[in-house]
Amino acid sequence: MSPARRTPETTAGMRASLIAHAQRLVAREGASALTMRALAAEAGCAVGLPYKVFADRRDLVAELVHAEFVEMQSVVDELVARAGTGTIGGNLAWFADLLLASPAVAVAQEVFTDEQLMKTVTTRIHETGAGPATFETILTSYLEAEKRVGRIDDDVNEAAFGFLLAGAIHNLIVSGPGYPRPTKRQLRQVLTAIAARLTPTQPPEDNDATTR
Repeated sequence: MSPARRTPETTAGMRASLIAHAQRLVAREGASALTMRALAAEAGCAVGLPYKVFADRRDLVAELVHAEFVEMQSVVDELVARAGTGTIGGNLAWFADLLLASPAVAVAQEVFTDEQLMKTVTTRIHETGAGPATFETILTSYLEAEKRVGRIDDDVNEAAFGFLLAGAIHNLIVSGPGYPRPTKRQLRQVLTAIAARLTPTQPPEDNDATTR
């Protein structure tokens, strides 16, 4: 009796499951730990199964990066919901920490140094629209929300600051060991300082009134 043939839905489900296991493996042990054999062990499946779902490790890494970009698109609602709560600097730091801890960031240097892998990832970004430009969209949407609740000055160009913040975070992703990443505390301090320049200017105190 021949084995049951996998349907496209079954294959898609297996890919999603293996990607989830790959994300956990990279988050726990780093990019270098991601091998097809290690993935099979993590998923508790036969060693050959990942090869039936992914063409090779490059295909796996490309799919992992794409999955992370797609997940980042869903973060916009959560970040925008934070508008008016906590501090602006703290909310920006939350997003930066979330992004920099992404398994996609862990494999970023591999993507940038592997021409074939970079081509695959870039093609997927162009096909789906899920890529680094998402960071700018998320940050701009958040700053717009903060402006609506009055925590950002009306004169602030939120799109410009979204662009600058996204570029700064993206630099931390692609720079590698040549540009040491700041600690979480240092990054929070920087983002808090930036946020302080966006808030409405308080009117000066009436000195005459305070002396009466």
